[in-house]
Amino acid sequence: MQNQSPTLSSGLTKRLAVGLREYEHRTQPWLGTRLINFLRQGMDFERRFLHDPLRTVPELSGRVSRSEQMHYGAQAKSHQAIADALVRAIEYIKGAAVAGEVIEFGTMSGRTASVLAAAMASFRHPGELHLLDSFAGMPEAKSDVDKAAMHVQSGAWAEGTLHGISAASLREKCRRYLPNERIVVHSGWLSETAGKIDPNKRFGLLHVDCDLYQSTRDALTPLFAQNMVSEGAVILFDDWNCNRASNQLGERRAWCELGHEYAIETSDGGDYSWSGHKFIVHKYRSRLSSNSDHGLETQA
Repeated sequence: MQNQSPTLSSGLTKRLAVGLREYEHRTQPWLGTRLINFLRQGMDFERRFLHDPLRTVPELSGRVSRSEQMHYGAQAKSHQAIADALVRAIEYIKGAAVAGEVIEFGTMSGRTASVLAAAMASFRHPGELHLLDSFAGMPEAKSDVDKAAMHVQSGAWAEGTLHGISAASLREKCRRYLPNERIVVHSGWLSETAGKIDPNKRFGLLHVDCDLYQSTRDALTPLFAQNMVSEGAVILFDDWNCNRASNQLGERRAWCELGHEYAIETSDGGDYSWSGHKFIVHKYRSRLSSNSDHGLETQA
């Protein structure tokens, strides 16, 4: 007979995991998470970690955790759909050999940044995770387009709202999964930070959670202008269907304008959750096209 490594019973493991999760929230988050992951690896490593990295993210560890349901109600299901889309996006860029780093514009609670970091670790994506946020909540809506947005007028997107965690807390969340040197946090308004990213960087996944029209333009314009979006890159817009899904407002309008300005050709990946939408970029024309070896007139 072949020797078999001892494994814990499913019931005992679940009871231990529940106890450790309580311990995690009350004392040291990193220790509870690591112990839970260790127990899960002994049971079914492939299903619970490699193929489902969301189980390692505390807010989503139960697929829709009780705390998420209690805090967000039915909206917790939408959070789950967003998280699943991000995991599949990481799997896509790794499996399809899309070059470049991962970038998120707008981090708030750090939940989606954690999902991206966990998925990068699970699928062994070797790149950097760039995270951009003001860490001061929403900016003032100055453009006429944003002033006309329903969520701005209602006060839901008023200046200073949606204030999330600090830059230090965000980094700590992501360090559960990635080494510190692969986490790049850019603090400040997108109009000040996006244009300062090293123009030699290329990005294969862009998660755009900018809410406002102007913020979306501030985030994406420097990347397309400087040939920083890779061929095959996936772009996920978190707030695509906000503001009654109007093409004249928010992320929809910003993307439409950028598409015309840079002749962006894409495949439409469709909606995810009630609010999100994704695209795959095939080619575009950057401001550097005539001097670039990347040939963006014909491919990204």
